[in-house]
Amino acid sequence: MAYARSMATSSAVPVEEYLRTTYHPDMEYLEGQLVERHVGEYFHSLLQSLIVGLLLSRARERRFRVFTEQRVKVSDRPRYRIPDICVKALPHQITPILLRPDLAIEVVSPDDEAAEMLAKIGDYLAADIPHIWVIDPYKRTLVEADQNGIRQPETLVLTTPLVGEVDFAPLFQQLDEPAE
Repeated sequence: MAYARSMATSSAVPVEEYLRTTYHPDMEYLEGQLVERHVGEYFHSLLQSLIVGLLLSRARERRFRVFTEQRVKVSDRPRYRIPDICVKALPHQITPILLRPDLAIEVVSPDDEAAEMLAKIGDYLAADIPHIWVIDPYKRTLVEADQNGIRQPETLVLTTPLVGEVDFAPLFQQLDEPAE
């Protein structure tokens, strides 16, 4: 499997231009540089959909909203990231750019590099996002991060007080089901 490095544009883009521009696919913004996001492939997209479906089934009862590919301000430097999925407790202020979600979820793409993912986790932690999950649909692994560090859980279950317990074993099993 080939891994490609995401590239920043060579010329600086003013933050005002980034915020008023729609990119297809959307791009992250790191201190004047536009950074391409790896567009999901089959397993990435399917797992992202399964996670969103599961979270949406709990959203009303547990009082949160689920967002996909929503720009999130992670620094005043300025830096904007776009998690695959994020969750924000209700009530919250409605703004075009989400501030401090309660959970940021990254679903790994084949082209994602470990250093890039660690940089994203670092930005989310710096933005005081209390829970970060990194889910790899190819290796079927989980990583969780918070202010206490980054760790790989012993089971395929992740939990936050807001969303509750999420068992990824049945979600990973659905990735193996034939598309009939």
